[in-house]
Amino acid sequence: MADEFGTPGLAAFAPAVQQAPEPRPPVDVLAVLGFLAALFGLSLVGVVLGWLAVVRIRRSGARGTGLARAAVVLGALGLLLECALAVLYFAVLAPLVTLPG
Repeated sequence: MADEFGTPGLAAFAPAVQQAPEPRPPVDVLAVLGFLAALFGLSLVGVVLGWLAVVRIRRSGARGTGLARAAVVLGALGLLLECALAVLYFAVLAPLVTLPG
């Protein structure tokens, strides 16, 4: 819009209005805690927290599905490793170490 002298008004120099981006949903806390628990060797805690996080993320639409699934997988692998080590110890190593009589 020009003024009486033919020069553009202030509206020509105003910045364009930009839309703010949509806020992202937060990452589920249980997913993070489950992943950290499974990563640091608390396998059963990681599986339980990861599973609870998966269920809660489905209902709420929060982020963190990958972390929750990773917690379940890492926790399950940790449990399998712990069971294998227990079987190895009690079946093979314990009989070798115990003294007869």
